[in-house]
Amino acid sequence: MQREVDPAEQRLLKPFERVQLWLSKAETMITEAEKLNADGPQQMNNLCLGGCASKNCLSSYKFGKKVAKMLKKINDHRSNGAFAKVAESQPAASVVVRPEERPISQESMIEKVWSCIEDKDAGVIGLYGLGGVGKTTLLTQINNKFSTTPNDYDVIIWAPVSKHSDVGKIQDRIGGNIGFSDAFWKSKSVDEKAVDIYGVL
Repeated sequence: MQREVDPAEQRLLKPFERVQLWLSKAETMITEAEKLNADGPQQMNNLCLGGCASKNCLSSYKFGKKVAKMLKKINDHRSNGAFAKVAESQPAASVVVRPEERPISQESMIEKVWSCIEDKDAGVIGLYGLGGVGKTTLLTQINNKFSTTPNDYDVIIWAPVSKHSDVGKIQDRIGGNIGFSDAFWKSKSVDEKAVDIYGVL
């Protein structure tokens, strides 16, 4: 499995979570198997009569059961490792920095909005005002602040929405930033895309 994942990572693909979990379990099993292997010589020393009997029957019996259990565990894990695909395309960069003008008068408003973003109890933040007062400029500055300020967000998505926007196109823009960008996904219905996006966000 690792022989398939390594080339995928070299092509900047991201291994699926289920594949990473499989590899993690495999590493744990390898460590356990190596420990059993290291204990093997001691168990061999317990044998006598040409290997037909043991000086410590209980110890040899327990060791044999451990080996048999480990072999079954490894075989079961190998059978669960038949993945059709091991990796997918990486999502777009976490923040796409946008061109901006920085009026000094908006600094206090930027900090006010940022404090709301850092508030764990805040779910939705609304900015409102007449056209031309600087809402888009403020959002641009907030967007770019994510690239320079430590935060707990994995990805920042810029998705303009006008009065007569196409919901499907908005979903495609969002999906492209979280790994949904192939033709099959774009052919899904609005409701199906909503479920996929909700599952990630």
